[in-house]
Amino acid sequence: MAELSPESKQVLLTIYIGQNIRTEGILQSDVKGKKDARDCLLLLLSEGYILENHWYLDQFRTTNKGSEMARAAIERMIQEDDQLIRNKTNEIPKKVLTFFARRYIRNGLAFKMSKPKCSGIWEDAILIDPRVWVLWGKLFSILQSHGLCVQAHDYAAKEGGELREECFVISPEVGDYLVGLFHNADFTLEQESTVRIYPIFEKLLEILSSNDLDFVRQNLYQLLKDFSVTEEQLAAIIDAMNRVGITTQYCDLLSGWKPFEILDSVRFQLYLQEKLLEPAVRILLEKESEIQTFATEKRIQSYDEELSRFYIAVSSFERRLRYFIKAILGKNWRKRIETDFPGITSKWREREEYDEKLGMEVEKESINYADLDDYVTIVNQYRRLFVDGEAELEDVKVKLKDWYRYGRNPLMHSRTCDKLKVATTESAIKYLEAWMKRKAGEKGKEQ
Repeated sequence: MAELSPESKQVLLTIYIGQNIRTEGILQSDVKGKKDARDCLLLLLSEGYILENHWYLDQFRTTNKGSEMARAAIERMIQEDDQLIRNKTNEIPKKVLTFFARRYIRNGLAFKMSKPKCSGIWEDAILIDPRVWVLWGKLFSILQSHGLCVQAHDYAAKEGGELREECFVISPEVGDYLVGLFHNADFTLEQESTVRIYPIFEKLLEILSSNDLDFVRQNLYQLLKDFSVTEEQLAAIIDAMNRVGITTQYCDLLSGWKPFEILDSVRFQLYLQEKLLEPAVRILLEKESEIQTFATEKRIQSYDEELSRFYIAVSSFERRLRYFIKAILGKNWRKRIETDFPGITSKWREREEYDEKLGMEVEKESINYADLDDYVTIVNQYRRLFVDGEAELEDVKVKLKDWYRYGRNPLMHSRTCDKLKVATTESAIKYLEAWMKRKAGEKGKEQ
């Protein structure tokens, strides 16, 4: 970089680092205000080290030539100042530095200078603690003092452009250096598995206020999936709060009521702060602390596993029911139904045509388009083939309706399924399976 003055070198480095705020580059307004910047910019532009971009607001970016020169300069600066940076960062606890490097710097190059708002991210809940936040600012101040970080405004593509908040920005070389320097663990896997539950509880305050059971259940289920948390982990903390009168006991997602109720919202938030966040902050600050281990004596069936098992039971029964109807009616089953119930087969054709219209593969057998009314109608019409008397006919109708209303219909339309519906459906399937087995056996003997 001998061909450039120290002032021009500094402007080039500012643009090279600051352009990581967005792919479009660093705002020209963030560079032009620098001392002696005007003449330096003219030189850098004329010599092909930088270029102008005009994306809503005006930006600067480095060319390949400028990037190569700036990259080499930053790598040399890091090498020369390595020990000084290590000495200065020694004033910050190593676990805090590791937390910054692993949770933030490894994933980005631009960081807001203002405290993030409640984002639903457990790391942010720790970052905004005043004792941690002041160290966040201190780290970037150290980097700035060595020319390895700049301040630049974020911006958005709105009519005329929109200026947003100011950020600390670093280059990829600085990011790699910090991640390599602070690479040890901040939390153990067990500690992290507990503290990462915190955002779920924050969101549950709003979710549990709803009286719509299905809304509560589905949103809690989605939260557990999003944060890779099991029901047992959640239940353990809820039951701990229940023992001190903050919540009711935890009921699983398939129960017929809300998973739990918050009895005291103020104590609820204080408990989470005291038992989850405060210990996590103290661990980072390397003060004596440990995140409480929560355990539950309950064995909670996985919601996914339970619903998958239930879905298989409900859908496989329907396939057997269709096969059973065809077997009882004989080889000409389709013709018999068309003759006696033209409305049913007409409805099946309409559904088949609708699948074709949507570009879906059409079912190989038209009976696969049948619904509850069709099954009941067929059994009722051919009662002498399907049942032994009116009493059994009524029982079969009731059980078919139970299977359909409490199992098939809720599952196929993403509606609420709970233990009562599961039990009712499984009882109906058990009865119907025994009925089909008996009648199929009788049909076999006749042949």
